[in-house]
Amino acid sequence: MLSYQKGIVKTSVRHLVEFLLRTGSITTGSALSANPEAMLEGGRLHRKIQRTQNATYQSEVPLKMEWQEEGYILVLEGRADGIDRMNLEEENVIYVDEIKCVYRNIEEIEEADFLHLAQAKCYAYMYGHKHDLEKIGIQITYCHLETEEIKRIFSVYSMEELSLWFADLLDSYRMWASYYVAARKQRNESIKQLKFPFDFRPGQKKMTAIAYQAMESKKHIFLQAPTGVGKTISTIYPALKELGEEKAENIFYLTAKTITRTVAEDTIKLLKKQGLSVSAVTITAKEKICIQKEVQCNPESCERAKGHFDRINEALYALLDSACDISRENLLLYAERYNVCPYELSFEAAVWSDCIICDYNYVFDPHVNRKSLIEGSLRQNIYLIDEAHNLLDRARDMYSADIAKSDFKVPKKYFKDRNRFLFKKLNNCIIALRKLEKEFHEEKRFHLHKNADAMYFPIFHLIGPLEEYLTEHDNFQEREEIVEFYFKISHFYMILDNMDSGYEIYSEKRGRDFFLRLFCVDPSEQIEEYIENSRSSIFFSATLLPVQYYRQLLGGNRFEAYQIASPFQKEKRLLAITEDVTSRYTRRGEWEYRKMVGYLELSLEKQTGNYMIFFPSYEMLSAVYEIARDSNLALVSELVVQEPFMEEKSREDFLEKFRRKEGKPQIGFCVLGSIFSEGIDLTGESLIGVVIVGTGLPQICNEREVIREYFDRQQKKGYDYAYRYPGMNKVLQAAGRVIRTAQDTGTILLMDERFLERENQKLFPEEWDSYYGVNRQNYGKVLKDFWEERRRRES
Repeated sequence: MLSYQKGIVKTSVRHLVEFLLRTGSITTGSALSANPEAMLEGGRLHRKIQRTQNATYQSEVPLKMEWQEEGYILVLEGRADGIDRMNLEEENVIYVDEIKCVYRNIEEIEEADFLHLAQAKCYAYMYGHKHDLEKIGIQITYCHLETEEIKRIFSVYSMEELSLWFADLLDSYRMWASYYVAARKQRNESIKQLKFPFDFRPGQKKMTAIAYQAMESKKHIFLQAPTGVGKTISTIYPALKELGEEKAENIFYLTAKTITRTVAEDTIKLLKKQGLSVSAVTITAKEKICIQKEVQCNPESCERAKGHFDRINEALYALLDSACDISRENLLLYAERYNVCPYELSFEAAVWSDCIICDYNYVFDPHVNRKSLIEGSLRQNIYLIDEAHNLLDRARDMYSADIAKSDFKVPKKYFKDRNRFLFKKLNNCIIALRKLEKEFHEEKRFHLHKNADAMYFPIFHLIGPLEEYLTEHDNFQEREEIVEFYFKISHFYMILDNMDSGYEIYSEKRGRDFFLRLFCVDPSEQIEEYIENSRSSIFFSATLLPVQYYRQLLGGNRFEAYQIASPFQKEKRLLAITEDVTSRYTRRGEWEYRKMVGYLELSLEKQTGNYMIFFPSYEMLSAVYEIARDSNLALVSELVVQEPFMEEKSREDFLEKFRRKEGKPQIGFCVLGSIFSEGIDLTGESLIGVVIVGTGLPQICNEREVIREYFDRQQKKGYDYAYRYPGMNKVLQAAGRVIRTAQDTGTILLMDERFLERENQKLFPEEWDSYYGVNRQNYGKVLKDFWEERRRRES
């Protein structure tokens, strides 16, 4: 990627060549060469080859050229692996050496790879031009990563020949650089004129100021603000101002939910209507944007994958040049027009965009993020981390890894009669797993291991040969499964090689299978590493309670935390806690479920309108729904149920029923902690009441028990870290669905006597400083008084 600062556009030789001269098709597992073993071993061999050269050989030679263009200076930089003033091929010819470490059979390499040669030709031209040479040699040195066998391919070029070739290459890049400079100038001018698009809500001006000061001071902060303050615009607006003043390079709006990504998109669209000129792209998951019924990224199965890189630059330039709004619709349109992959096109567009809206993993997950998105503007990105409470469990998944004996079944069967060497390497891994399995005690649900060192070298020695095989064999029936296995063990190796004190290694039995997990209980160090490489990061959410819990585990113990008070009148919200209902597992049954339906009937009787009730599980939801369907509730309202694995259209249809103004009231049966308990925006009469069943405690499982034991050993409250804090967060998120604006009025009913316990109430937000303790005898009167008072005040 190019970078721009103070009228100077910079790019590297490697980027220039790989961007302009790439060709060919997308294939499953085409990024195999990025495995950690190859990178580590490649660096070692580079240095070894350089050290064995003669005295005239100079290693790691920095090269730089610049050109004055219209309105900017174009700078090209690079570092040649080696330059030697003597060679055995041709006397008196200085040559550039480009070293490439590969798994390919060295004997089969007859000519240099096109991109390798192009990179070396750039270095040769830059060096030859500086030293006024007439001709210059180029040597591509290939070294096998395992055998260390070397093959050198040598050629000589006249500077006249290189000058013509290089001039064409540079002219192609000038088009891109000029586009970027012009778009950036237009962006900055539009941001200077940009005004905050709304009258500030109470608390919103303070939040915007806090976010702006953090960005100005290059700080990372935690910011808790109640639902309805307008967190999205309050963080995007100051970030845009930083962008317009050239103090930041990109804005990354990061979230875990499709719904919250949509809010960010709508905010950008609103600002564009007011004159803002920025390029913004939303990166959509491959499965959601792929045009095929089944995602198969190979030229045999997808016509767009075939020759994709031959056409991608033309598609990208057309998209950027004609559509500042890089919407999903435009991505699909240009992908179809130029016959390229829309998912890959979205990444290409993101590299050139000002604002990238995407899932957390595109920045924080080392196996999903693409360095091209962030490396060109390192320490100049602003990260806006929406619904930041969700990042903790997501980060635990990103930085954890697992492996099981069953993972080796397909590869072992495939290689048994085809490649005895790989078959042996696979067997070594299985033997190492069985060694760890012997430590497992059958009477326990899981077993903690002190280390997993037994797996290190067996996997280390498997990755390279397996990559070599997959590189050389690109078309066999089991390839997709074995590529998936390759990535899984590569991830496992990377985690094993980089584990720190925040990990627990545990195993469990699943039938006859043995499962080993490297579990990142505390991901703070990993997240902090990414955060420290940004200009400023704003972690914001309506529910960051207790804030010290999130600061500790999201890498922000050193970061300041701020809280915005609720801007809404307490009189417009009723908070009640039932004294006679529980969701405790031991007391679940028809008796409790009928009481829950009774409370819903009372709510609707005292105030007709739309309500949502959230349950701790689908099982309880279904049981209560069956009772409600045969009650008076079904006669006076429409009961709508959240289904498992709802598609986007089904979700929107579900919400649209609440926005309708005609017909029966809607009673939504939903699951706590799922898609409808956060991020949705039902204002006014679309939703006037929320009922929450249970304290949201996660189900007891091995992973939660590992978390509990881990923090207990650290003299922290393990139960709270594993169960109470995540549970109450779900509750607070669901409760936030009902009051979205200063004009809204509504009720929140917490339906579990455990909410009366002091340990749970300590986690209530400040605005929940008073509540009604209710039962079936007095709840009707409490509701009647509340709604009558609201009507009296409004009349």
